[in-house]
Amino acid sequence: MAGNIFSLFSRLMGNNTNSKQQSQNQSQDSQEMCDSSGIFDISPEYNQAVSTDYNTNLDYCTKLKGKNSDVLIREFSLADGRRSFAVLVDGMCDKDSAEQNLILPAMKLNITGNIDTMPPMAQLNQIILNTEISEQTSLSKGYISAITGDLLLCIEGLNTAFVIGTRSIESRSVSPSETAGSIIGPHEGFTENIRTNTALLRRRISDPNFTIETLQVGLRSHTTVAICYICGVTNTQLIDSIREQIKNITIDLLNDSGELEQLIEQYPLSPFPQIGGTEKPDTAAAKICAGRVAIMVNGSPYVLLAPSTFASMMQVTEDEYQRWTYSSFLKILRWIAAFISITAPSLYVAVIAYNPGLLPVDLLLLSAANRINVPFSAVTEVIIMEFFIELLREASIRLPGSISSAMSIVGGIIVGDAAIRAGLVSPLLIIIVGLTSLTTFVIPSYELASSLRLVKYFLLILSAIFGIFGLTVGLVLFVSQLCALYSYGTEFTAPFSPTYKKSFLESLIELPIFRRNTRPEYYEPIDIIRMK
Repeated sequence: MAGNIFSLFSRLMGNNTNSKQQSQNQSQDSQEMCDSSGIFDISPEYNQAVSTDYNTNLDYCTKLKGKNSDVLIREFSLADGRRSFAVLVDGMCDKDSAEQNLILPAMKLNITGNIDTMPPMAQLNQIILNTEISEQTSLSKGYISAITGDLLLCIEGLNTAFVIGTRSIESRSVSPSETAGSIIGPHEGFTENIRTNTALLRRRISDPNFTIETLQVGLRSHTTVAICYICGVTNTQLIDSIREQIKNITIDLLNDSGELEQLIEQYPLSPFPQIGGTEKPDTAAAKICAGRVAIMVNGSPYVLLAPSTFASMMQVTEDEYQRWTYSSFLKILRWIAAFISITAPSLYVAVIAYNPGLLPVDLLLLSAANRINVPFSAVTEVIIMEFFIELLREASIRLPGSISSAMSIVGGIIVGDAAIRAGLVSPLLIIIVGLTSLTTFVIPSYELASSLRLVKYFLLILSAIFGIFGLTVGLVLFVSQLCALYSYGTEFTAPFSPTYKKSFLESLIELPIFRRNTRPEYYEPIDIIRMK
């Protein structure tokens, strides 16, 4: 019996040992396969130079290609017999167009017979006329250009490769922005294609001094980031600071401008955004001409604008397209709405729970009559309703468009009416919560509106504990936090603190167009005159 048990135990241990051995063998085989297919060194200092030996270059690119079915390597010969190959990615480069317009013309090259009189680069420029061509001494960087949509051409005997611009990535066409609606003015919005976006800006700013610098961010994504500004207008220190911030980013993947914003802002732990943005080309063009820098990220329709202030996030370009009297009314309305959005619930709790004597007698009696059957305290019913509104807001965003509008109506009307009839909340609170939600949507910047929603809850907690005194202290802390923020050397509270007289007035009301003849001083532009 003992012998049988020992034999069974030995077989189990043997099987376990065999399984471990098989696992180790599979891991070793997998590592060998990975090594044979090639691991690309993504470190910035890595550089594989282009070799004059044809097979060395071809073996390197073939090794990196590995099992990638979308990476194509096309071998051919030139007119003088030199061997050549092209690397492109199907889907990011139009392979039929590359075959007809690039590879076939390149096959006519006779470098051997003309190398003394005309360099290969000049010969290529004569044969291929409809695209950009650049020389590249680094084969690793040339391969990266190929997998991002260009065509890499390597020729036997040359220690330089050629990168030919052939990017043809499908993207949506220019359409109205869904997040920045307007009645007057242009309706088109940015797309996810950075070249389309730069063209939209070029169409509005035809100044030769308008500059678009491109950088690569992301060790694995190699996302194109464009810095847009006007030489002679935008402060050079601002441009250098933004450029260095972006160059110092080391991240695997950069998907959206929202990630870039968090990486380059100076106070990442602050709840308030220090960099604005827009999806409208006309807005971006106006801000660039005002002395600011626009930052584009390939794959994102949201363009960042730096530096930004609290006042600039409360403005919309549409104000400049309308009569100054009506635009001034709308500006004042936005500031009032911003104040109501953060103080209304807190003021309700502070007055009802701590300082009811502040209300007129008639309103006090009406409020008491409405709350006579409510089983919760003032702060509890406010938290319940605000929580419900936040759920409703999030649900309307996540649901399909055809359902979200109906969901908002059902949630806002039916559930709210049921809560009043059940005596869970007072009618006055429904009005206050509805007004607070409505004023939040008046704020032009979505990021700023989201931050103010957090401030609303902060003030609500202080008001629930200390009443009007808590609300006052909370507002002081809120303003102090704003005054402590900077956006690339510009005070976040400018032009209010420090005070710039003309910009102060222009932030509150819209001046007539013939009075808007200077750029904002707090951006420190090189040329402050906007109109003579």
